[in-house]
Amino acid sequence: MSLQAIGYCPTARKVTKIPYGLLGITGIFCNFVSIDQMQSRMEQPSEQSLWGMLEGITENLKHKRLADVFRFVSFRPFETFGPHKHLRIEINYVKKGNCILHLENESISFSENEMMVICSNVEHTFEAGSEDTTLMQLEFLPEVFSRFNPDGHGQTKDLAPVTIFSEENRLIKIVNNVRIMRAVQRIVNEMNQKSKYYQYLVVMYYAELLILIYRYLDEAYLPICTNDSLKKAISYIRLNYQSDITISDVASQTGVGERYLRKLFSQYLNLSPLDYLNQIRINKAIELLRNTEMSVKEVCFACGFQSPQYFSRIFKQQMGISPREVTK
Repeated sequence: MSLQAIGYCPTARKVTKIPYGLLGITGIFCNFVSIDQMQSRMEQPSEQSLWGMLEGITENLKHKRLADVFRFVSFRPFETFGPHKHLRIEINYVKKGNCILHLENESISFSENEMMVICSNVEHTFEAGSEDTTLMQLEFLPEVFSRFNPDGHGQTKDLAPVTIFSEENRLIKIVNNVRIMRAVQRIVNEMNQKSKYYQYLVVMYYAELLILIYRYLDEAYLPICTNDSLKKAISYIRLNYQSDITISDVASQTGVGERYLRKLFSQYLNLSPLDYLNQIRINKAIELLRNTEMSVKEVCFACGFQSPQYFSRIFKQQMGISPREVTK
């Protein structure tokens, strides 16, 4: 929607907003308030206006920066960078190649189309893979997110950055999530182009990004799960569903037996481990079918299914329609 469509005049200094219902009682209202008074009140920007809120967020940033790093950067095979740490939240999308991120006590590999979210003050070293690696990078101070919910109270308390970017989530690996990638890409593009009112769009894209990351973690860790073994199993499935993993693999990575693993899934989720794995795969398949140009066969293999026929059968069991019907 253009600014003109909501009553914006290119030559005016302020956006005027007539409160709901005022037009219908203008005659009565004018009996008590002069035209000059009425115009003066109307010219005062509403505290609840979207533009006012966006301007307030951008103007009240302590360091006056929406992002510190927003670029595409390439690395030669096996090139390293670090170790280092910083206050900024860092998001990297692997556009080409593969890489490894080394933390203090672990190393995590990332392939093409995967993303990493590195929280504040986490020491890390980046190492490119055996081929040229290209990253889309976005780094910004935590205060950008904190502006959306500074008090961490109310219905949106779960969206508070201190909740999402905790010690437990010091590194978030995101696989096959097109919406999060596109949100980051839009921020990078706007920061580079800096077209008129770009800062307002960037703030809204940050809000979208925060919600999408929260959803990803909410699905990955399931707050209703209080059992540590089940959390480990769910996390392993979420991070590896695109590979040809078995329930034996999940049990082994979790440190429990297959029988006990099935009991945990049944007790807490009323699902078998295989049903949960297929549910995650189908959810991702729907996202790829709706948001990419990938074929049904390509989506099948990208989501970890080894047979298009089996993929179609499970898809129809869960969704009631075939994968091809989603793309229509």
